Amino acid sequence: MQINSELLTNVTASQETNKQILDMLKLDHDGDIQFHVYHTQADGKEVYCCLSGGVVENNEIVFTPVGLGAFEALTNVKVEQDNYYAEELKVENGSIQAQIEAVFNKVPADSKVCFVGDMTGSLKSSISEIFPLALN
Repeated sequence: MQINSELLTNVTASQETNKQILDMLKLDHDGDIQFHVYHTQADGKEVYCCLSGGVVENNEIVFTPVGLGAFEALTNVKVEQDNYYAEELKVENGSIQAQIEAVFNKVPADSKVCFVGDMTGSLKSSISEIFPLALN
């Protein structure tokens, strides 16, 4: 599968979430926060996706604060119809590339996909191969 992704720079989370993240990180910053939200072409199909830190527990997503911000930013992408999907990525489930391709194959065009997992840990190297701007 041919996957090309472009980082979206015109979406962010709510002001409240952005403030909570900046406070948590003890950063002084004016303006929006850039999250890992992408416009992706997967074999010609357009999909919007975010990379969110977190885990799935009892069928519920438990986001990290920055992961929640990425998901909120994804919800602010303007498309005709909102179709949301979430997929937990785990190294122990095999190739991360294959997991992502399977998701792209099953979702309709213009879907919004939230990939959830240990983005700055176990997934870091695999994710950066698929989303080149991610976590380098």
